[in-house]
Amino acid sequence: MAATAAAEVRYGIVGVGMMGREHLHNLAHLAGEVERAEQLVRVRVTCLADPHPESLRLGLRLADELGLPVPQTFSGHCELLDSGLCDAVIVSSPNMTHYQILMDIISHPKPHHILVEKPLCTTVQDCQKVVEAAKQRSDILVQVGLEYRYMPPVAKLIDIVKSGTLGQVRMVAIREHRFPFLVKVNNWNRFNCNSGGTLVEKCCHFFDLMRLFAAANPVRVMASGAIDVNHKDEIYDGKVPDIIDNAYVIVEFDNGSRGMLDLCMFAEGSRNEQEISVVGDIGKVQLRRCF
Repeated sequence: MAATAAAEVRYGIVGVGMMGREHLHNLAHLAGEVERAEQLVRVRVTCLADPHPESLRLGLRLADELGLPVPQTFSGHCELLDSGLCDAVIVSSPNMTHYQILMDIISHPKPHHILVEKPLCTTVQDCQKVVEAAKQRSDILVQVGLEYRYMPPVAKLIDIVKSGTLGQVRMVAIREHRFPFLVKVNNWNRFNCNSGGTLVEKCCHFFDLMRLFAAANPVRVMASGAIDVNHKDEIYDGKVPDIIDNAYVIVEFDNGSRGMLDLCMFAEGSRNEQEISVVGDIGKVQLRRCF
């Protein structure tokens, strides 16, 4: 029987900082011929774009270490799109750049499928504009990288909840007690105007999970947060960081269920960095993640 010719998906990465290089690792695992749905699919990283020369240098070095063919590099995403070198684009640039990059990709004559790192954008208005624009392009797929729902322990938790074993979900409690934000290029993640704020930058994963567990939409939010410990002694271009480092958030859903987040960003070395508890009217399940 003759072998089936391998299809090929060519990937470009926009933003080759810490997250972009993590995606390089992921794509390296997929590189080569992988049998999927009775078809061979070859994954290839063909191009990288980043205005920061050091990030491009580190991206090329990592590609070489991973045994990937040397990708072409560009200083901007528009040049990458116009090159015709890729079929899918991973957007892992700083949060505040997502909106313009996404709109440029969606409006480009050549269709490019998109995986964008969370959050989609830093404002609700920009998110809505991107969603509406994407709806007009039936020839492309756009997905936000909310990978928590695909982590094996969390995926198992989702399966248990969806099975009905717990009954009707009434309460979801999520606690994350962890280390401060890592250093990013030009320290962009130290300011709300760039990241969207701590509860957007870090906690969108948890609000996504709450909505999945509750199988409902939020109707009311109550929250309290503060800047108590982290980054208070840091100054960038004469400005002190304004991102909160701890918060409590309660979300009420339209089916009567509730979710609660307990966040602390100065709790390094906690026994359980993350805990998720889902309680239904006939059962409870709990997940603890240690790092």
